[in-house]
Amino acid sequence: MSAVAIVDARVLTMDDERRDLERATVLVEDGEIVAVGSNVEIPVGSRVIEAAGRAVIPGLVNAHTHVPQILLRGGYSHDRPLYEWLYNVLYPGLSVYENDDIRCATLLFATEALMNGVTTIVDNEDAGTRSMVSTAASTVEALVESGIRAVYARMFADQPAPGFEDYLGAVRAKAPDVPDSDIFVDTDRVLADLDEIVRRYDRAGEGRIRVWPSPAIPGIVSRRALQRSRQIARERGTMWTMHVAEDERERVQHMMGAVEYLDSVGALDERLLAAHCIDVSDREIRLLAESGTRVSTQPASNAFLGAGVAPVPRMLRAGIPMGIGTDDANCSDAVDLFGSMKLLALLHRAVSRDPGAISPQRVVEMATIEGARVLGMDDLIGSIEVGKRADLVILDLEEPRMTPAADLYAALVFLQPTVAVRTVIVDGRVVVERGVPTFLGADGDLAALVREASERSRGIADRARLQVGR
Repeated sequence: MSAVAIVDARVLTMDDERRDLERATVLVEDGEIVAVGSNVEIPVGSRVIEAAGRAVIPGLVNAHTHVPQILLRGGYSHDRPLYEWLYNVLYPGLSVYENDDIRCATLLFATEALMNGVTTIVDNEDAGTRSMVSTAASTVEALVESGIRAVYARMFADQPAPGFEDYLGAVRAKAPDVPDSDIFVDTDRVLADLDEIVRRYDRAGEGRIRVWPSPAIPGIVSRRALQRSRQIARERGTMWTMHVAEDERERVQHMMGAVEYLDSVGALDERLLAAHCIDVSDREIRLLAESGTRVSTQPASNAFLGAGVAPVPRMLRAGIPMGIGTDDANCSDAVDLFGSMKLLALLHRAVSRDPGAISPQRVVEMATIEGARVLGMDDLIGSIEVGKRADLVILDLEEPRMTPAADLYAALVFLQPTVAVRTVIVDGRVVVERGVPTFLGADGDLAALVREASERSRGIADRARLQVGR
């Protein structure tokens, strides 16, 4: 039995009572939380982490992201709306990735996520369209190595909407030097690859990796593929996910609202995690709520691309379970969920002219227990309770940029918690210690990863003929 005891800590449990405990102990045995509170008996031989002046919170849940894109950030994506960014930067870049690029990108992403207190991610994988199974091998291997908890959500598109190719032609004409990147794959092949990826990699990494289907958007995925995605989720007891109404061009699908279309084909259900939902009507919000569909909002990427602001307060009032995601690392340029939490709170205060539009506590819930709920994992993670897996973050409250922190919810949202992350634990294993990821070995290995990522990024940009800026 391996045991870890975090002692003398302030513990923000995020349990049903939202207990905020002072000078408490969290005891972990074999990856499971077995005791929380005061007067906890610590087994002989336990590893003891002294946490006076520190807070323990549940690991953050990044409910929607795209991992390999991290090698395309840093200047190639600026001043481009969604579809120009997709087809003149993102897809041309991803089309020239090799498997070693994907592995390096995944390790860099996991490193940044863990160092910033993110312990669970939903990776909507859209690299390697022509080699989905081998791409999955590279990504999953690196995710397992990092120790992060992850959903590998394989994206795909199998049926262009009428007029879609003509529109893309006009978009691509703005960047004639970049290579064309056909994202569409035959339906039979997509479904066969999905089944194979699920068979090989679902529950990899001692159960930390789950595999979901991720049809891209309603307008470019066949009904057959939508129904099979939903069926896989039910068969495996998991979820499936899709981008829905990300900008005004996706507002209407098949001559009706995107959410209405999904409802008309029987695709809305409690296992669907709908990402974005920016351009949705009151009727569509009602349909989402009545069907039990969950939603993830990505305020940083939506603002970066000028796509709009999702009606988060309205969806919350309707009772829709909601999480927060960082989205692509090259349209937010950071794997920083704390930053997205702050932006979410500030955006909706500004847009509604209501400083109480979303409370700090609600934002923290969306990044922890509600984030776990939208992934169907709230029985495992998202709060610090006996019986749950030990995904924990220890923050230094004596860090000047986190002082004072009278209201811990407000401090987590509006101060600078990323600089205060000291220790991160996933499934009972310490994966970040003193602010440094342990899975990379010595500090020199972190520097080597940074150098490799920079070199691979330059190579990808050269092969795809990407230019910084416009």
